[in-house]
Amino acid sequence: MANFIFRRILYIVLVLFMISFIIFMLFRTMPGDPIEMFLPLELQITMQPEQLAAARAEIIETMGLDQPHVIQYFFWLRAVFQGNFGTSMETRSPVIDHVRAPMANTIVMSIMNMTIVFAITIPVGVVSAIKRGKLFDNTALVTSMIGMSVPGFLFGLIMIVVFSIWLDIFPMFGMASMMPPPTGTLAWYLDRLRYMALPLFSLALMSMAGMIRYIRSSMIEALNMDCVRTARAKGLAEKTVIYSHAFRNALIPIVTVMAGWFIGIFSGSLAIELTFQWQGMGQIMINALNLRDIPVLMTMNVFYALIAYVGILVLDILYVFIDPRIRYT
Repeated sequence: MANFIFRRILYIVLVLFMISFIIFMLFRTMPGDPIEMFLPLELQITMQPEQLAAARAEIIETMGLDQPHVIQYFFWLRAVFQGNFGTSMETRSPVIDHVRAPMANTIVMSIMNMTIVFAITIPVGVVSAIKRGKLFDNTALVTSMIGMSVPGFLFGLIMIVVFSIWLDIFPMFGMASMMPPPTGTLAWYLDRLRYMALPLFSLALMSMAGMIRYIRSSMIEALNMDCVRTARAKGLAEKTVIYSHAFRNALIPIVTVMAGWFIGIFSGSLAIELTFQWQGMGQIMINALNLRDIPVLMTMNVFYALIAYVGILVLDILYVFIDPRIRYT
């Protein structure tokens, strides 16, 4: 197992290097002048020609835009190893400072969303499979179909109307009060949770819909396996049959889907973020694309790739614990 993990880590490093190089070259060949970010048109109009030429030359030299694209890539790679990931062309600050807060917001939201979804979808999917065709199962299926059919922004609007306008329990949008409590206090955390509640519930409802149906299908397939019939024929208790035999056999496809879903939620839900004005990674990515902020785009894409490959590695390791028959060499 140790050799397998070591080889996979080397593979991840190599693939990340290749992905970052290809993405960097694609971004650098995009049409448009990146200097326009530093010298907006209204500013260029007020400048004399010699001032404009001097300003452009200074920006080109400072950002290294006069170097070949390959050399620019290695400049960015050096900044990665220095820990600042380059300089954001939007804020003129290190990229790590620019994305730290939105990345933390998305990660916190994603982990809480994952906890809620797992705690609800697994028992609902299992019970729905056990009570197949009954009222509970039909209700879960209809609810999940509605959840899969409703767009994300509509979930958010419904939440706002019900819990903000009608019941006046949670704030409509934002991330904190106009005058928040002192940072780190219990009141500060409670204030953040109030503003996080609606986007979190909206994101959880979107995530649960398809997950319930998949867990139900996997569990129904497991309940029809020969080993489950044999366990029942031996007279084992129904709970033992369901959770020790059927559910264990259903875990591999369930964990596979959950791992893919878990990787995807780290990109942030743009619809939810825009609806609730939540400052997450989705908005940062869109702003960086609009402004051609290449250092930020590079950092975000490499982060997504790293999360994906680490998630796949963790998934492969989990397979060994779920099914003892699986072995890696």
